[in-house]
Amino acid sequence: MQATRLAADRRGVAATEFVLLLPVILLMSFGLAEVYVEHATEDQFRRYVHQAGDLLAREPTLTTASITTILNAADQMIEGFDPDHKIDIHVSSIGFKADGTPVLLWTRSAGGAPRVFGVEEVTGMGLPADTVLRLEAHMTYSSPFNFIWESDSREISTVVYFRPRETRAIAMDGNVSETDPDWDYIPPE
Repeated sequence: MQATRLAADRRGVAATEFVLLLPVILLMSFGLAEVYVEHATEDQFRRYVHQAGDLLAREPTLTTASITTILNAADQMIEGFDPDHKIDIHVSSIGFKADGTPVLLWTRSAGGAPRVFGVEEVTGMGLPADTVLRLEAHMTYSSPFNFIWESDSREISTVVYFRPRETRAIAMDGNVSETDPDWDYIPPE
């Protein structure tokens, strides 16, 4: 009689089930939050890169300090920016020769060592005597949930291209071309 009464007593079963499922529910909740935060951070970073490139492409002349200023503005341009996320940007001007061959005119970096890239990636993006501004940016992302699980940081990177707005070629520190003095730049009349 005692055994059948204990078997029929269901008190505490819901609490036991809840305690057993709680770790799974918490893990799923933190996992979903992690995915959301990472996606939102990546979206804000890409928006920053496009805004930065757009601002740089509007200027007829840039300086090395202009690139550093754009990098330093990341904390104002990226909503909820975490200073632990290391950002570096690399800006290059690429011109096109008379036969359409791209040539690197100048490059500047801020926040990290210069990155090497092949200028042939911009083949066909411009006409002879035109230029393209290439902005490459990298950000090291670390999860805000590292206190729960040990995870490595990962790098988010993007490359965007812009055409100068005010002139055919944006001068850097007063020079249109630092690397190819034979580039056939034809100023607009």
